[in-house]
Amino acid sequence: MNAVVVAGDLVDQENRYAEAFGAVESVATTLAEAGIPLVAVAGNHDADVLPDLAEAIDNLQLLGGNGSWERTALTDANGDPSLHVDGWSFPSRYHHESPLATYDLADDGVPRLGVVHADVSGEDRYAPVAVDDLATSGHAAWVLGHLHVPGPRHENPTVLYPGSLQPLDPSETDSHGAWLVSVETDGTVETEPLRSATLQYEEVDVSTDPDQGFHDIVDATHEKLRETAPKCGPETELLAVTVTVSGRTDAHTDLRSRRGELEQIEITDGGTAVRVIDVTIDTKPSISLADRAGDDDPIGYLAGLLRSLDGDEPLDPYRDVIEAAHMSVRETHDSNAYRELKSHDETYTRPTEAETKEALRRQARQLADAFVEQQGVPTDE
Repeated sequence: MNAVVVAGDLVDQENRYAEAFGAVESVATTLAEAGIPLVAVAGNHDADVLPDLAEAIDNLQLLGGNGSWERTALTDANGDPSLHVDGWSFPSRYHHESPLATYDLADDGVPRLGVVHADVSGEDRYAPVAVDDLATSGHAAWVLGHLHVPGPRHENPTVLYPGSLQPLDPSETDSHGAWLVSVETDGTVETEPLRSATLQYEEVDVSTDPDQGFHDIVDATHEKLRETAPKCGPETELLAVTVTVSGRTDAHTDLRSRRGELEQIEITDGGTAVRVIDVTIDTKPSISLADRAGDDDPIGYLAGLLRSLDGDEPLDPYRDVIEAAHMSVRETHDSNAYRELKSHDETYTRPTEAETKEALRRQARQLADAFVEQQGVPTDE
């Protein structure tokens, strides 16, 4: 027998009973007409409303009300149990104990599927459980609610977070949706992500070259969107993309002022709209160190220092500042502030001259970028 199993948070506190009733009832009715039961446990978001919905809606079966374990059986063609579904529901918004601490259902040889809304990440407010405890419970598989990112947490036996049916914010990239979990009579389990979400978020990086202008970067962004489109699930209607533009470019200042234009980019791939929803400009102005070195201004000095650090010019004009920086770094690390670190870390060593030069190089580069940006006149790298 087939069943649809929901691992909690079917309803969110923000939509509550009235808004959720019609949608849940419609799905439950459709499943009932197909002879498919709808089985759910309550999570931390719907602990106080899902029991009421289950009482009012036919074919919505709540397991484990009031924080107790409860079992329902899926049967074969002869009416014999082929799979036990063991469920536990949140009794309230928070639960600080592991649900497994009160598990008391018998093992009668029929494969068991555990369903619980629980947290394996270490957070102790939302029914904390250890993956090892789930894996050694004797169940053929566990389906967990609470964490939105889908994927298995253990194999053989399977411990699976199906994740949210739709991604809830842009940080939840990759495809979401329902999972097909097949449990054979011998306890063999197979899982398959159905990738049924109609919305998908992705993040892309667009790298720039010094000689690229704004239109070149727009073209590069379009190309990145086309490369990302194949990652969509089969039901994706909107692929929402966050773009980060990085690198050194003459278009640095132009990009800052025209970021909104990049956020208007959209293409269509098959039946999917691929749309830029946010853009981060992480570019730097391009600076020709060779051209600027020796100029009688801060940028000229920093350009010469950077070329000296990179070995492009003799160190003599900048040797004093490099030696002074290295002495200052060593004095700092020899101070009492680092005494505790040195006493507890046997691998601790004083910074080498190469490490000092690298730190100095980073600071000089940041200062040069800041001066060039203030001038608003970037030159070629």
